[in-house]
Amino acid sequence: MAELQEVQITEEKPLLPGQTPEAAKTHSVETPYGSVTFTVYGTPKPKRPAILTYHDVGLNYKSCFQPLFQFEDMQEIIQNFVRVHVDAPGMEEGAPVFPLGYQYPSLDQLADMIPCVLQYLNFSTIIGVGVGAGAYILARYALNHPDTVE
Repeated sequence: MAELQEVQITEEKPLLPGQTPEAAKTHSVETPYGSVTFTVYGTPKPKRPAILTYHDVGLNYKSCFQPLFQFEDMQEIIQNFVRVHVDAPGMEEGAPVFPLGYQYPSLDQLADMIPCVLQYLNFSTIIGVGVGAGAYILARYALNHPDTVE
């Protein structure tokens, strides 16, 4: 019977050899429910949907999705798709504190902000990737706009 051996992992390799991190472009757009910030990585490819991510409560796109998209096996995928990471209002890095009496948008209203992002970027279809509340927001968006979701 073969014995189990301990294996120690000494370093992480988030990028393939010779790769450098992509430049991100952060944008903000006004919606009927307030301003929403999103970050775009990559260049849009003709006839390909964008990968749009939405994080869970208390996180932002970096804390929620950065490990996934830095994983070596994801590199081939992200080379072929533009990524749009939406941050819920007040969750982006360096966000100011909300003023007294601020009415935070409902989950359904957060879903209704997504068409403004897509219109701003001139994207017609997306592949949604969500975690927790972000998954609910993207599911609500998909129910209301099924023709724009792959």
